Amino acid sequence: MAIEIPSNLEKIVRDIESIGGRSYLVGGAVIDIIQERKLKEWDIEVYKLSIHQLEDLLKNYGSPNLVGKSFGIIKLRADGNDYDFNIPRKESRIGINHKNFKVEFPDMTPEEAAYRRDLTINSMFFDLINKILLDPYHGLEDLKQGILRHTSDKFTEDPLRVLRIMQLLPRKGRRVADETIELCKKMIDEHNYLPKERIFEEWNKLLMKANNPSLGLQFLEDCSWIKHYPELDALRFVEQNPDWHPEGNVFDHTKLVLDNAAILRNMLPEEWQLSFMYGLLLHDVGKAVTTSEELTSYGHNKAGVPLAEGFMKRITDDAKLSQRVFDIVRYHMHPGLLYNSNAKESAWKRLHNKIPLNIIGYVSKADAAGRQKRSLKDSYPPSNKTFELFEIYGQDKIPMLLMGRDLLKLGYEPGRIIGEILKQAYELQIEEDIQDKETLIKELKSNGIIKNE
Repeated sequence: MAIEIPSNLEKIVRDIESIGGRSYLVGGAVIDIIQERKLKEWDIEVYKLSIHQLEDLLKNYGSPNLVGKSFGIIKLRADGNDYDFNIPRKESRIGINHKNFKVEFPDMTPEEAAYRRDLTINSMFFDLINKILLDPYHGLEDLKQGILRHTSDKFTEDPLRVLRIMQLLPRKGRRVADETIELCKKMIDEHNYLPKERIFEEWNKLLMKANNPSLGLQFLEDCSWIKHYPELDALRFVEQNPDWHPEGNVFDHTKLVLDNAAILRNMLPEEWQLSFMYGLLLHDVGKAVTTSEELTSYGHNKAGVPLAEGFMKRITDDAKLSQRVFDIVRYHMHPGLLYNSNAKESAWKRLHNKIPLNIIGYVSKADAAGRQKRSLKDSYPPSNKTFELFEIYGQDKIPMLLMGRDLLKLGYEPGRIIGEILKQAYELQIEEDIQDKETLIKELKSNGIIKNE
């Protein structure tokens, strides 16, 4: 198994060995080696040394940063690479809270330390001296077969591991072992002890790193943890008109849409990508409360906003992110509605002022292709229209032609009247597609909104 080790790391490993220690590459880096990918992270576990011995040794190669004294983690920047060195630890749960762990640093073998890791594919380690893979729990075979399997019963010590499977499954595997799913079911009530920040982090990884995030959603259903996200759970029981949605219920549709979104997300501005993914995850939650016996769901976009608010509030305090998500939920139907009704350009401008047309255009495209026999390769006229107009309007809202200073020049005194006139002027500008200030003032006078000299 070939691996090119940076020169300084090679020296560090030799120095560690010279004072009785041993170094092993662990975690995702081992999988990258096996799958012949360039290493993105260097996680090195060091045995037979104390954290202070390791820190003193690393000072010869830079400025080590002991970021987690209680967890035995030292960060070092060298060779242009970021390294995480850690001492093997033993965590024992002493309470129901996610932080209620007692951390010890006993003298362990690599096999004993790996036994406490979450999944077999993460329980492999690479000997940096002998350049060999050590695989005591058969993680290599599971990796080849695309199976995520818990390493031992120590898996249950941290309920966050269930959500880690959620986001790792689409990236590292194809299915979860049956016995692991059953173990996750037994841990279902422990979700309540997880801090929202950690939950948010795992959801972000699912939505931003996975090519097929639908696998993570399906896993939540399989292990019953979907119940902790009632807005999504309810969608499993909402049927759709098979003529429009032959793929099945709203949950099935959502999974297809989310995979489309994963394909499109890099086409959006970076600051919108996470909102885009959450918005499409939640875009149809309103159907759970609006779907009729005739399988229509009029108004589900507006009805979905408070449900989306509930979901986002439980996992994050990021107000800007959440507001963008709510806007996506509220307006995801608008491109189709405007296009099919031959709406005036003023309607498209108003939509653009609420949410940039390029964003809602990609939302609409992902949604429309989220049906059987539909593809992102298919042309979707409503989205095409949004992209065309976005090129004309630009990223920002339609600028106001008339400003307060213009009304002062026309003889108005500062006060509420100026704000009222500006609001009416902007509405007239948008509605009549007026392009210059002089024409707008003329129309305002003609309509009696402002006084003639």
